[in-house]
Amino acid sequence: MWILSILRELTWQAGLELQRFWNPRMPTARAPLACPGRKNLEGERLAAYIREKQIDFAVFLNSAREHVEGLGAVLFRGFHVIRDPRDFIVSAYFSHRNSHPTEGLPHLAEHRRRLQAVSKEEGLLLEMGFSAQELRDIGEWPYGHPDILELKMEELTARPYEGFVRIFEFLGLLDETESYSARRRVRLFVREMLNRASFRYRWLKWLRQPMPVTGELLLGRVWDHRFEKKAGRRRRGEEDPRSHYRKGQPGDWRNHFTEEHVAAFKEKFGDLVVRLGYETNNNWTANLTPSERGCDSS
Repeated sequence: MWILSILRELTWQAGLELQRFWNPRMPTARAPLACPGRKNLEGERLAAYIREKQIDFAVFLNSAREHVEGLGAVLFRGFHVIRDPRDFIVSAYFSHRNSHPTEGLPHLAEHRRRLQAVSKEEGLLLEMGFSAQELRDIGEWPYGHPDILELKMEELTARPYEGFVRIFEFLGLLDETESYSARRRVRLFVREMLNRASFRYRWLKWLRQPMPVTGELLLGRVWDHRFEKKAGRRRRGEEDPRSHYRKGQPGDWRNHFTEEHVAAFKEKFGDLVVRLGYETNNNWTANLTPSERGCDSS
């Protein structure tokens, strides 16, 4: 959602048509992709819809291999972001227990009731089962696709300005002009505002004029959506377990996993963290004692 917030503002001002696609049963059950006003956008239907609506920028939440394969003959460049699956489990546990909306998701509501009835240690084990398909999707992703830039969330959040410049360079959407005259700055600003108005007021669509994204615009939007602002001025690492922006710190799994969790994770997901480059071998452990982690059973 952090990435989506940045992309939405950038595409508005650059005059690019963005469409978000999602699985309406997530988290975490299977269903065909949907977008506002349309459902069951699988396979050829997805490719046809993107061509029909002339979508410039498609965003897939919780992407899976079949979504890439479903693009068919649509020419595209993209980027794909993963995170440490162990951090994913911890984040999902707190989100599913406390903050994620459950409206229209009876399976999530039932999962929340179960999580709230057990200790955190038991809850993390339950979460591994509940979120197993999403971790399998990460493991089965078609890595090495020449037109998809692969990124780790940990690196993107640690160096967001460098990361988003790299993304937009890869997509071919970054204006690489080295310097701007005052006149050009004014023209760009006016064009950005007209593009934004064309999305806010659809009857002004005729004003839209796609343009490259300038470095100033790109980095300004990344700054606007920094963690501290999203989290109500909490600093990265300061935890609010009921917030969608809970902590913003990678490696948090070490503060919550016990050796029982490590063993259960390896049993369910094998060498997933090794294949994704988060560990050099599958002998990793939680390393910390319960007192060092500050864990309790509540």
